Amino acid sequence: MSSMIKCGLALLVAVFSLGVVAAPASAEWFADLFAGVSFTRDHDVKLNDSGVGRVTGEVEFDRSLAWGGRAGRYFDALPFLGLAVDFFRYDPDIAIQSVQLRGCCGTGPGRAGRFDIQTTAISVDLMLRLPLLKTDDAPWGRLQPYVAVGPPLFITNITPRTTRDFRNHDGDTDLSIGYKLAGGVAFQVYKNLALFGEYRFTHVSPAVELRDANLNRTTLRTDLDTHSALIGLSARW
Repeated sequence: MSSMIKCGLALLVAVFSLGVVAAPASAEWFADLFAGVSFTRDHDVKLNDSGVGRVTGEVEFDRSLAWGGRAGRYFDALPFLGLAVDFFRYDPDIAIQSVQLRGCCGTGPGRAGRFDIQTTAISVDLMLRLPLLKTDDAPWGRLQPYVAVGPPLFITNITPRTTRDFRNHDGDTDLSIGYKLAGGVAFQVYKNLALFGEYRFTHVSPAVELRDANLNRTTLRTDLDTHSALIGLSARW
């Protein structure tokens, strides 16, 4: 993971340096809508029940629709540098599946119940763009490679759906700060309209407390390391 962060920082420096040389004449506001697909990497889910103890097993998360929006502005003095508010949502649910469990009583095969997971990320992102193919109709560049980084607030709701394993347990919501690294290319198709494709990586480590009517509690912890491929439409003015 550290190598990915180093590569992202190196890319930011490179785009920043090129932007200083090739800064366009002025700045602009923008508003983006995007959608795509998210892939969350397999990871351990840790359950800590006061009556059973800790049980750990690696699970597979479902692919999901990813969607959201972003709005911001590139600065007048530094038109290659901008800030944006980003909203992003995806649902890396856990389906019923066989897992290898590790716990206080040893290891062995087991079953993971179904969990519905809804993750929303809200962040203020630093954005850097490289203006290419500048024209009178596209003073900021008809072609714009860009990168974005930010520390999102992740709102993750986890709800058990398997009554056999979690009979009458309610869901819970976790609030955590994670991180995001994104990169993409925008192409202006009209004076105030651009299409873009974007890859983003997000990480968060949610922990929730599931309770039943008798106040029995089970803590669930995992990591959500998610790759997302997105396409979108951008209005510029």
